[in-house]
Amino acid sequence: MTEPQQSPLYAKYMKLLTWDVMAIDGINVFVKRFPLMGAMAKIHRPEKLPSEAKLLPFLQSHAIRRLVIEPAASVSQPTFTRWHRSLPSWVKLNHVPFLPTKTMRIDLKKSKEELFGDLSEAKRRAVRRAINLGVTVNQSQDITNFIRIKNKSAGMFGFITTSGLRELWEVFSPNNATILLAHQSDTVIAGVLLLFWDDVAYYWIAGSTKQGKKLFAPTLLAWEAITLSKQKKSKLFDFVGVWDERMPKQNREWLGFTKFKEGFGGAAHYYPIIEK
Repeated sequence: MTEPQQSPLYAKYMKLLTWDVMAIDGINVFVKRFPLMGAMAKIHRPEKLPSEAKLLPFLQSHAIRRLVIEPAASVSQPTFTRWHRSLPSWVKLNHVPFLPTKTMRIDLKKSKEELFGDLSEAKRRAVRRAINLGVTVNQSQDITNFIRIKNKSAGMFGFITTSGLRELWEVFSPNNATILLAHQSDTVIAGVLLLFWDDVAYYWIAGSTKQGKKLFAPTLLAWEAITLSKQKKSKLFDFVGVWDERMPKQNREWLGFTKFKEGFGGAAHYYPIIEK
């Protein structure tokens, strides 16, 4: 399965963010030049690794000082380790991941009843509790409303978490993206943006007000996102990112939402990492 980052739509999105989009052996490469830092190249979620014979001339010809490469899970860890250790010393690989290195995926081929049964007891109670408290969920095309909720949930620097979301929405909607908003009466209290690509639904970004959390709106939203994705014939539901125990010192602030996502069942899905 091709992941969104190697799709034509994502290439269009990166162009809107002023990245140059190039290719090595059919793999999308995103290049940007920064003052004083030189050029950076990002290769996100390729299903294969570029050959050294093609990669090195590319990096040299574009004066790229730093390379970020984060392969798809189809590239095994041993293969990735051998590949990056074979590169010459002048290729400066970024050792801090830009993308999550672990996620949780749910098999949507199961029945709705089986999927609900896979939720933890606490999550099943939370879904029922949210419904009893009058929380409702509907699909929306209102990216402005969603951004407002996400900014509010993220605090003082919430605008950073929503940077580029309008451009993403412009490219992927309406066929490959949707928004779910949770309401209590006429007030929006939580939301989630879903992307759809190559039979996989992605829980791309979500946010909730304090009131929404008290009413268990995030749990109901995630459950509705799973069932909507099944209705849309997606085969997998991807929570996009959780804390990775292979790198225990990184992203420890993710432990809270990792526990949240693990409560919906599913299986861990690992991406290869750069081993020191």
